[in-house]
Amino acid sequence: MPLPQLDNTIPKYYMTIPTTKEEVKFRPFLVGEQKTLLVAFESKDERQILTSMLDCLSNCVPNVNLKTLSTFDVDYMFTKVRAKSVGETTNVVHSCRECTTENKITLNLDDIKVDTSGFNDKTIVDISNDISIELQYPSYMDVIKNESFYDDKANQADVLMSSIKTVMKSVRTQDENILIKDEPKEEVDKFINSLTNAQLEKITSFAQNAPALTHTHTYECVKCKTENEVTFRGLQDFF
Repeated sequence: MPLPQLDNTIPKYYMTIPTTKEEVKFRPFLVGEQKTLLVAFESKDERQILTSMLDCLSNCVPNVNLKTLSTFDVDYMFTKVRAKSVGETTNVVHSCRECTTENKITLNLDDIKVDTSGFNDKTIVDISNDISIELQYPSYMDVIKNESFYDDKANQADVLMSSIKTVMKSVRTQDENILIKDEPKEEVDKFINSLTNAQLEKITSFAQNAPALTHTHTYECVKCKTENEVTFRGLQDFF
């Protein structure tokens, strides 16, 4: 006799995507999806972790194209789905600023927000009188496709170059709007290498000030009783 079919794949909850303000329905992770995520996290392989996270979220949040959303929007969605899946709290460890004792801290996932104070999805920076660059917040698909982020042999310069390419959407001249994704790697590298430090700073500043999951928490050290205030930023700080 076949086992009964469960209806746990039906979305039951609502959340609002931070930057698009779109309200979407979602469901918790199922046991099979949690197992997939656990295996990915245990592998320590960042590409496998991100791919598994996107695959599982796609199942839980139908009718949303996660491949085009910014990384911080997806991070926020992950915390919401996880909260309904395995509990609304997460435990992290932080070292006391005074005695360096490690303290176990319990955070409420519902308190974690995306800091969108500097959000600007139409950022265009001028680098000369007739050339400008349109910048973009990268998606996780952009990150996954970027080989340098996963190459153990890549040096700091390679990673920096890859990061710059990820946030550059197009180069605008008086006559053209040239999409970076359509240009050969050699041409893009040549363009970036021709920038001055001041011009490059405009691009890196955009990347460094991108919105992110943020939460500030205060706790008393279990050993020396010193009050600590710590700000967690980015998905990796919470899990």
